[in-house]
Amino acid sequence: MKRAVPLLMLFATACASERVEYRYRNPLSDRAKDEVDHTLPDGTRVVYRDRPAVAAGKYGPAEVATPSDGASVQVVGATDGSGPELELRIEHADGTIELRAFTPAQVIAHLQNAIRNREYPPFYGQMLTKEARKEWDARGGEPAFAAWMDEQRSAVMEFLNRTSYGMFSSDVVTRATGPKTIELQLTPHLHGQFKFEAIEFERQQGGMRLRALR
Repeated sequence: MKRAVPLLMLFATACASERVEYRYRNPLSDRAKDEVDHTLPDGTRVVYRDRPAVAAGKYGPAEVATPSDGASVQVVGATDGSGPELELRIEHADGTIELRAFTPAQVIAHLQNAIRNREYPPFYGQMLTKEARKEWDARGGEPAFAAWMDEQRSAVMEFLNRTSYGMFSSDVVTRATGPKTIELQLTPHLHGQFKFEAIEFERQQGGMRLRALR
């Protein structure tokens, strides 16, 4: 009889349903590298999946599809895990796109997406500092900005990719240039390998904005 208790406990544990929370990774968040499967203190297993792309630059609904083979799995909280206030790209029902960025890495991700998909209007209207947009307005506005980005497409993307990869290494120097401004600059040993060497950001209107690319 003394052995019956452990056996019954083992049997009950094996039959208990597993609590799993499925979440989508945010494709534009610099937190994505930390969004890996893990188990919460209460035993809930959090499983991350890549949000399926339904069109260029667009992603499927925020709700995660429940696995069809999980009869003993209890699915809860099927969201992208970021919360509405941290959603970096919001596609509204009327077709407008809202962009948000709180770090230089997020601004870079938005710019890469804009160049890759030639989706410049949202970035131009929302991700440039007021001063940068004023300068571009004087040069022809968003069409001029788009034309310049298309002309410099390869050079800009090469620089942005290198900066993103080296952001947390000795290849990129990050420094505050003012109370609300930040500059990322390639280290001297990389100068000459890229057409652009630095990118500047400024915190405005509660978010991070692109100030200059040089």
